[in-house]
Amino acid sequence: MKTKAITIKKTRNKIRVNISVDKELLDKARGKLQLFGGKLSTLFNAYLSDFVSSIDKNYNENQKFVNEKLKELEEKIKKIEKDKKT
Repeated sequence: MKTKAITIKKTRNKIRVNISVDKELLDKARGKLQLFGGKLSTLFNAYLSDFVSSIDKNYNENQKFVNEKLKELEEKIKKIEKDKKT
């Protein structure tokens, strides 16, 4: 999807977003959506939801890894400091 410009307009709990996309890709998406009566807004909402949850999931997994490594380093530092005292 090629984005050229974005305009945002708020209405209650929804926000209207005007974007420029690749015409050929948009036509293909509309054709596939028509097969089951889907709407572009539903498709974009599903995509945005998936994007946000996948980023959150990856961030949380990476954060867990970093926290584990940090804990290991803190334990090693404590051991080194303890060894220096004795």
